[in-house]
Amino acid sequence: MNPTSIRRKLGLNPLPESLGCTESMADPDARDGDPKELVLCFDGTGYKFTGDESDSNVLKVYRMLDHRDARRYHYFQPGFGTLVSSTWMSNSGQTNKARSVFLKAKDAAIGTTFAQHVMGGYTFLMRYYSPGDRVFFFGFSRGAYVARFLAEMLDTVGLIKRGNEDLVRFAWMTFSKWQRAHNKRDADPAQNERLYEYIKAFRETFTCPISPIYFLGLFDTVNSTPALEGTWMQRSKLARCSAKIIRHAVGIDERRARFRHDLISDSGRTAVSWRARTRQRLERHHIRLPRQRGLRFYYEDKGGRGTSTDSHQAPPLPQLPEPYERPSAQPENLCEERSDGWQDIEEVWFPGCHADIGGGFKLSKDEEMELSHVPLVWMVHEAQRAGLKFDQERLKKFNCCEDYCEDEENQNGDEKGGNTMRLEDGMRIAAERGHIHDCLEYGKGVPWPVVLSWRVLEYLPFRRMNLQQDGSWKPVRFPLPLGEVRDIPKGSKIHVSAVRRMMSDPSYRPGNLIEGGGGRGKRKVPPERGIGEWGVADHAGSPVRETYRRREAPE
Repeated sequence: MNPTSIRRKLGLNPLPESLGCTESMADPDARDGDPKELVLCFDGTGYKFTGDESDSNVLKVYRMLDHRDARRYHYFQPGFGTLVSSTWMSNSGQTNKARSVFLKAKDAAIGTTFAQHVMGGYTFLMRYYSPGDRVFFFGFSRGAYVARFLAEMLDTVGLIKRGNEDLVRFAWMTFSKWQRAHNKRDADPAQNERLYEYIKAFRETFTCPISPIYFLGLFDTVNSTPALEGTWMQRSKLARCSAKIIRHAVGIDERRARFRHDLISDSGRTAVSWRARTRQRLERHHIRLPRQRGLRFYYEDKGGRGTSTDSHQAPPLPQLPEPYERPSAQPENLCEERSDGWQDIEEVWFPGCHADIGGGFKLSKDEEMELSHVPLVWMVHEAQRAGLKFDQERLKKFNCCEDYCEDEENQNGDEKGGNTMRLEDGMRIAAERGHIHDCLEYGKGVPWPVVLSWRVLEYLPFRRMNLQQDGSWKPVRFPLPLGEVRDIPKGSKIHVSAVRRMMSDPSYRPGNLIEGGGGRGKRKVPPERGIGEWGVADHAGSPVRETYRRREAPE
């Protein structure tokens, strides 16, 4: 079977070599008529397809999508340092091979192809988007930052009309200029107004109406792209794009300065405030999606301490009076009928480091389920609730199916049958026994040369965002990071898996989780301090969605 036949059988069509990406669609002519479903997946730095459990969670999401429907268009983009262009492969000489290796390493280190990544996703939407289509974004690490950046670019300059690919770079340059000017704390209002008028004229001339991104799913967003850090450090707010539903899984235990988290929620501001000031002026270029009221649960625990004398006992799970709601095959329209600027944003903290949130490590010999499985199931569940269609057989294969049914071989007592682990059991095992891969500590599942290189970088004065006492964020260089833990803001939602891990593993006592805040002195809390006091925040009783909030001591 020739390569073309293989690609056709798999339903894959490659993008131009310079993008190194994959499109998946059943019928390229199915553009008009019923609304389509467009899913764009942006992978993390250096991640490649392996076909086993070491694939990233974004790639696993892509593999679980239902690729058979003609109304579904899927796009996958490899991470930084993995793109292959015709320029790099034009010659097979040793000089060109060495240059290719150098360029890929440079891209992985500082993100030199960031613009190409953003424009690749933008071009895909140009080709296949029609008014009324629902667009879903998924991203991990820098890929998550690409997804957010692309979503904001669509908000600002709009989507160029199909057939005008030559204008994509022009749109990128226009948006980059807006970013540099608009995000400055000391921005010139007159200059911003002139730039706004320019962008308005650009949208009216070249772009077509596009709905806000419907679902934005992010795994541990980081911005380690030097070209963009200046703008990122200067901004005064965190949530920017107008995506209707945003879900962000963040790692509690990551300590590398070059992997500082880029949060989407900000207790001091709301998404509505930004929309009211900027997006409403360009509203005529967007169209509203029909929305209906959906069922949403909220539960705040009013009881006493959630402690246990048995260190191996799972934390109590308060029950709602209503039965737990499983994800439906039909979209739930999570965006309730509210003001047009309203967004459904949920940012949840999970146990583990960067790759324990987005995936990428093989299972160890003594490991049954990787820790990254927990945020994967959570994200798939949230996307299902938003209406995204998955292949049910592949959901079972990846242990992400809520209504799990055992294989026939297992029902007959064959222990060597297929996938036999129930969803809830898999979540519990992953949360309690999955390994944490700390790139700054030897013997934690990361090769020692990699650990050594990352430890050296901790002695360099990179700028990083630090949480201040008043709840604001400030860029700092000193003191040197030296493996300081991430800042966890007050009121953050903590996934039940983190509480389960603390109660089942006495050695897991992250200081930023138990006491809040961050810094070098917050890495670990002594065992006698316990795990703190916790109350259920949302979705009580759900093995996938339940979250907790730390009870703050009275001032």
